[in-house]
Amino acid sequence: MHRIILAIALVILPTFCATSAAASRYRIESTDRILNRYWEELALLQSGQSLYSDVLPHLTSPTSGTETSDNVVGKLLNERIAAYDDKTNFQLDNWGLFKSNGDNSLQLITRFMPYLEHISSADTLPVHRVGLTSEAWIMPSEHVQIHLRMRLENHGELYSQFNGRVWDEKITGWLDHGAVYYYNKGFFGSIGRSSMIWGPEQRDALLLSDNAPQLDRIWLGYEHRAIRFDYFISRLDDVKYNDSTLVRYMSAHRLSFRKQNAFELGLSEVALFGGYGRPVDWRYINPFVPYYWEQWNRGSDDNILFGLDFAIYWPHQCRIFGELLIDDFQIDLKSEPHQVGYKLGIDMMEPLGLNRVFTKASYTRVNTTVYGQNQPQNLYLYYNKPIGYFGGNDQDRFLAMARYHASRALDLELEFQFNRRGEGRIEKHDRSGVPFEEKFPIGIVEKSPSVQATALWFSRNLIEARLSARYSYFDNYKHVCGDNHSRIDLNLFFAYNIQGLID
Repeated sequence: MHRIILAIALVILPTFCATSAAASRYRIESTDRILNRYWEELALLQSGQSLYSDVLPHLTSPTSGTETSDNVVGKLLNERIAAYDDKTNFQLDNWGLFKSNGDNSLQLITRFMPYLEHISSADTLPVHRVGLTSEAWIMPSEHVQIHLRMRLENHGELYSQFNGRVWDEKITGWLDHGAVYYYNKGFFGSIGRSSMIWGPEQRDALLLSDNAPQLDRIWLGYEHRAIRFDYFISRLDDVKYNDSTLVRYMSAHRLSFRKQNAFELGLSEVALFGGYGRPVDWRYINPFVPYYWEQWNRGSDDNILFGLDFAIYWPHQCRIFGELLIDDFQIDLKSEPHQVGYKLGIDMMEPLGLNRVFTKASYTRVNTTVYGQNQPQNLYLYYNKPIGYFGGNDQDRFLAMARYHASRALDLELEFQFNRRGEGRIEKHDRSGVPFEEKFPIGIVEKSPSVQATALWFSRNLIEARLSARYSYFDNYKHVCGDNHSRIDLNLFFAYNIQGLID
């Protein structure tokens, strides 16, 4: 019991140990559910937005530019997000806990969220989750900010981002965000831990997503209203191979272009490298040289991936987006084909005059040998989780979703998916070459259509509740030929948000 009390104290502590600057200054976006769930709609409604929507973390408030929206959904989301992001849920100064000593630049913004979740399925035992999330923004000066988030839960191992150990009494605790950020006149830099997401969809980007545990990285860049440059380098987990320990690194850079209200375009390159006793390669520390050329000219056997993504804001309140991933680019196109993944989709606000309705449709495909490599240290994995697409390789998916904003407090969603998955896996790819006749998907293919209905309820900035029911049908379940299987899943989530301010 004493360990549980200690763990709770460690989670609560960061919410009461920091100061932050005024709200008018830049702020790392919250990692909470509200903004993440509605960011696509905000992108459609923010006609005056100055953000690069396809690069995360954001260094400025993602809600700016919607305050004057005359759209019904825009007004609704403004009210909901403003309430949820309200920094005056309770005044810690009034409790006599902290004093700012008259320094107007000193302010504390915190968020503390206990939550409950029940997950049940027709063919598995139910799971009951109890957890706490603690988040803090610390701004010691106008241009510097520290962002922290700690989590405590009884089933943290169910998160794909979790890479810790289960404590006694089935308790898990970890700090998944902890970084210092600097931003001044477009130049920015950061040292610490966070997810890095590059692509037009946050949940399932192909090159860099938030599926794997957060990266410990050094991140540098420059942002202008028309062009942006990003670079980071990270130390990945070690790999045990034939009684040897192989060290692993990842370096990446990206050039983004945008025209307000028109389009956003991104060109990215990632190098994953390592080996037995291999130090950091200075070629990949240099953010300005093409990694593929450096590898090719020096004959290195590293894993280089390219990404191209775009978002076109046309027609009105519509976003057409796509992403192309090329793994193991081939110059001659004769020895073997490119290993590719791609995505194409469309977001629409109030299509066909349907008031308060947001719709999404997308198709995603990741070919059989994408993310793989014949060197174990170069597999596109971090703690055995795909760094890119959450499902890995050898699969495709069609998704269609509609969301109806019934009121300021209630949303209703309906989602359909059709997934196909072959037997290819990232960790199984150990061949040096890929034949042109490679099939997709390979082996016994599992096919699974599903439909899910969800209701979300919000009570100002205090309570968030979600109830969802999903029906899935599996053909060749778990790749067993002829094994057909259906399943009903139920999910109930409840969270209570406590936010604090010291001014």
